[in-house]
Amino acid sequence: MPMNPEHRALLAELRTLARPTHLERHHNDSYGGSGRPFYFVSAPDQRSIARRWARAHKAADPAEVLAVIESLFEGVSHEEKTLAALMLAYHAQARQAARPGDIDRWLGQLRGWAEIDSLCQNVFKTREMAADWPGWERLINQLSTDPNINKRRAALVLLNSPVRYSDDRRFRDLALDVIDRLKPERDILITKAVSWLLRSMIARHRGAVERCLLEQGPSLPAVAVRETRTKLLTGTKSGRGRTQTESA
Repeated sequence: MPMNPEHRALLAELRTLARPTHLERHHNDSYGGSGRPFYFVSAPDQRSIARRWARAHKAADPAEVLAVIESLFEGVSHEEKTLAALMLAYHAQARQAARPGDIDRWLGQLRGWAEIDSLCQNVFKTREMAADWPGWERLINQLSTDPNINKRRAALVLLNSPVRYSDDRRFRDLALDVIDRLKPERDILITKAVSWLLRSMIARHRGAVERCLLEQGPSLPAVAVRETRTKLLTGTKSGRGRTQTESA
């Protein structure tokens, strides 16, 4: 499809902010295994572009905003795709107008942990997911059985924020179901996401995590068991002091 004109302008801005390729990273274009062109635009610069654009288009029709976001997700470079996720995070009306089918389609345009997590971690608000629980439950279950490993990772990452910030047992129970479904996999995209989700559950659902380790420990990925036990004991996955944000 033809590139959206707003997409074209945003891409020009990304290219203006591109940084020289670091020698140690010149073969790792998007640091997350996507294999895409990578402009090395800093995260603060990308957030600044997204916030400024969202403010300027606050009153725009959500459908028009989603059209720009759709075009960016179809872009060639890593930054076009991660910028689309940031714009969705900063534009509440557009985000709330997005349907589970849109999210599934966008995930089909993403590869590697960095791109998947840009859309799935902290973009969709817990209250928004709870308000359309049947739709989100259906989407996450569908993603967890998708042949595309990136979508299976998404099923885990989408639940990180809800289980960390909400006591709602529906999120907890769905998280445990998805972990049980994906625990046999040994690709790092999945094993580290299982660890991340278990660790995210500790703040609100510590008892459930402890029972999961006790009952399923031998069948869980070893890295997930190790990091989750360490966080239960020390408060961090490494045991070397607290950090603001843990990820996988």
